[in-house]
Amino acid sequence: METIFTGIYDYFSKNRVVLYTLFFASLLTAGFFASRVKFQEDISAIIPKDKKTEKLNQVFQNSKFADKLIVTVSLKDSNAVQPDSLIAYADSFVAKLQATSKDYIKDIRYKVDDNLSMELFQLIQEHLPVFLSEKDYEAIDTLIANDKIKSRLEQDVQLLSSPSGLALKNIIANDPVGISFIALKKLQQLQYDENFELYDNYIVTRDNKNLLLFITPVYPSNNTGKNIELLRSLDSTVQQLSVTGFSDIDATYFGASAVSAGNAQQLRKDTLFTQGITIVFLVLFIALFFRKKRAPFLILIPVIYGAAFSLAAIYFIKGSLSVIALATGSVILGIAINYSLHVFNHYRHVPNIRQVIKDLSFPLTIGSFTTIAGFFCLGFVKSEMLQDIGLFAGFSLIGASLCSLIFLPHFIETKKPVVHHSSWVDRFASLRPEHNKWLVGVIAVLTIVFFFYAGNVRFEPDMMQMNYMPAHLKKAEDKLNRITGN
Repeated sequence: METIFTGIYDYFSKNRVVLYTLFFASLLTAGFFASRVKFQEDISAIIPKDKKTEKLNQVFQNSKFADKLIVTVSLKDSNAVQPDSLIAYADSFVAKLQATSKDYIKDIRYKVDDNLSMELFQLIQEHLPVFLSEKDYEAIDTLIANDKIKSRLEQDVQLLSSPSGLALKNIIANDPVGISFIALKKLQQLQYDENFELYDNYIVTRDNKNLLLFITPVYPSNNTGKNIELLRSLDSTVQQLSVTGFSDIDATYFGASAVSAGNAQQLRKDTLFTQGITIVFLVLFIALFFRKKRAPFLILIPVIYGAAFSLAAIYFIKGSLSVIALATGSVILGIAINYSLHVFNHYRHVPNIRQVIKDLSFPLTIGSFTTIAGFFCLGFVKSEMLQDIGLFAGFSLIGASLCSLIFLPHFIETKKPVVHHSSWVDRFASLRPEHNKWLVGVIAVLTIVFFFYAGNVRFEPDMMQMNYMPAHLKKAEDKLNRITGN
């Protein structure tokens, strides 16, 4: 191992052009293929995949309600009852949304079509005996009594004279005494939630304080990129209506698409935040420790090289990567940077770069091999997200370790004499706490205590706790639960 890396060093020392050509060519090639990796933001990727969960996932993916967005329209004054205002808002809301987001919406349901009602009555009338029982025939006997028929026909005349008579004339002509309504009442027993009713064919709660709309997006809930555009359009429509005559009305939405999009946005923010904080801390720490301006940038070279190498390898292996796996980059960054730190710090004590490579090649290779093998073992688990973490971490460390032993020595090598500055880190590292019997005793006692309480840890049984929901979605969910009584 020592002979291989020292031989590579000797060759590149004599052929600097080949060194820089190979480094930049490999980095640019890896960066090109890394840019073509598709990032998946599906939170369900963390769930282990087996035959049972795959079937369950298919059920949810193919469900007619899984991807629907439920929009709740209500007055800001919870004591007011103005269903006509809710209907006017719903009509304006749907018109604006269909004009701006037709490419993202498959269907919007917020009222019952008259044709559907007519088809239902026609179906009942054509198959009436199917819906009736023996007791129903006794009720029919009372309906066809002479006095009942006369009273019913008078009601029919009044209905036909009203504005709604045009729509009801076929129903009345086919069933003047109203036998079909006996079967219709039976179908009402199949109603999913008794808290809802129709008001001028619009779906409202029984107290007429809330109106519901059901939006079916074109794209499934795991396609967060497209659904985020739909949600932005929803927010924009609500904001526009609030300043154009509907300031007293509030509209909220909730559904799988909204929750998935919220998760995806939060994952991006968390990834950028954690990795940004990690890089800033490392740059400041390394600069203060080594007292060289270029030290942080040189030490980060293997990390960048390893990340590009890893994403390029993943592109050829599977072509996609979970964003959740990429979010663990701050952890991988902390491990990968150790390789370049070893080389850089050893060069402070042994100002001969060839000797540094000779000293570190074996322990660094063995140490990285065990860590990389540990991450690759995640490939045997059932969770797709954990598999992605294993691939991303494993290949990142391969690239970082190779760059640290092959390219980095030539970048940090200098003809100037290396000045060793003692710092508080060096003084802290020189301590030998293992020789302090009191400290060893305290650690032993604490180990026993920790072992005793470790068995009290309980795992979270609710898988929904994996989801992140912004405040407005949580508020919409609570409101919808109150309306439906859940």
